[in-house]
Amino acid sequence: MSDNRNIDEVNMEMDDIFLLQWIATVGARPPRNTRWHHNRLDWNEHAEQLIHERRFANEYRMSPAAHRNLLRLLDPILQRVEWNSRGSEPILVEHIMALGLRVLAGGQIADNRHIIGASRAAGYKAFDDFVDAVNSHPELDINFPKSAEEWREVNDGFKAKSSDNIMEGCVGAIDGYFQRIQTPTKKEAGNVIAYYSGHYESHGVNCQACVRSDLRFMYFGVVSPGSTNDNISYPIAAGLRSVVEDLPTGMYCVADAAYTLHENLLIPFTGSERLDGAHDSFNFYLSQLRIRVEMAFGRLTNKFRILKGCVLGSLDRVTSIVMACARLHNYIIAMDSPNDVLDEVVEGGEDPEFAIVAHPDAPLGMSYLPVVPNDEWEKFDGISYTRLAIVDYLRENGIMRPLYNLERKQREVMAAETDDDCNNIIQWDDVHIYSE
Repeated sequence: MSDNRNIDEVNMEMDDIFLLQWIATVGARPPRNTRWHHNRLDWNEHAEQLIHERRFANEYRMSPAAHRNLLRLLDPILQRVEWNSRGSEPILVEHIMALGLRVLAGGQIADNRHIIGASRAAGYKAFDDFVDAVNSHPELDINFPKSAEEWREVNDGFKAKSSDNIMEGCVGAIDGYFQRIQTPTKKEAGNVIAYYSGHYESHGVNCQACVRSDLRFMYFGVVSPGSTNDNISYPIAAGLRSVVEDLPTGMYCVADAAYTLHENLLIPFTGSERLDGAHDSFNFYLSQLRIRVEMAFGRLTNKFRILKGCVLGSLDRVTSIVMACARLHNYIIAMDSPNDVLDEVVEGGEDPEFAIVAHPDAPLGMSYLPVVPNDEWEKFDGISYTRLAIVDYLRENGIMRPLYNLERKQREVMAAETDDDCNNIIQWDDVHIYSE
């Protein structure tokens, strides 16, 4: 009995010691800060001010009317109620869209969270919600035409861009671009080195796109690791390749010489073939249409300047962000053209905030990073009777490259020859970029 009493006394003493230690630990902790009250942005007043200052499109990348319609589309997905917010005021759909559009335009979440009145964590959550909402709404889907009438409309648009309607059967312009990303993990990428581009000295992904003449995407996809050439990425983009190969005879898409010539995919002549006058003429008329996809990439990356830098996050998140930008690109052109603020810029406008400026790492003053063939790039010859027919027409009718274009090319060649650094100049071969 004595032993039992001693054990009980010891247990009670130990309990007292643990209690005292717990009291001392809790007492040593600094007092918890009271929750900060975040004041939300008064969206109506904010929008009215920007409209009055004619700054709304500059800050939100679209007209007020387009923004109101986008709000209507995304509201059911982004709906927040007061009990979902930890503050005394709810985070409204307008707040989420404001932060999302500003971040895609090149802002930082840490900065823009103050504008909408949210904590850092709520800011990141709002951005992710916005990106997911844009990618999930069916009205923002990127699709190829679904009827003969829609295909005819696309064809008419390209025909209007071709001098004398020479390239009559074009229904799309295809190209790829390199998007920088942070180094992916081995768990998500497997072969991490495949994402590294030696030319840009950065990890990235290869994006493939097919555009209409009005610069809207009919296809856009993050297709392959950044070191993958366009010629390899194109077959991987099964949804793109199948549509092009199923085009009826006489209808075709245009691309640069990084792709393989196909009956329905026309590329320029390269090397000594360009010395033929009809071949050179064909290259000119093809470039008139192919430039539309380059202009689309320029508009995309300048309007959504998050793409100008290294997009952070997992591969899945990077894909979501890039796709959201492409979807909004289409939406803005559909809603605002021909009054989109970038229309004048693409054609040579002077708005300093929206001027399509050269990317510091892009060759030849381009505004985006084109996919550059690496040392292992191999060109595969194909055949296209459609291209042969166009060349025969140009030859038989004596149609040559316009004189003004020949004079411009001559000036460019002379400027290159007099450049002090021309020993290692990067040149444009009408087809792809290479370095001598």
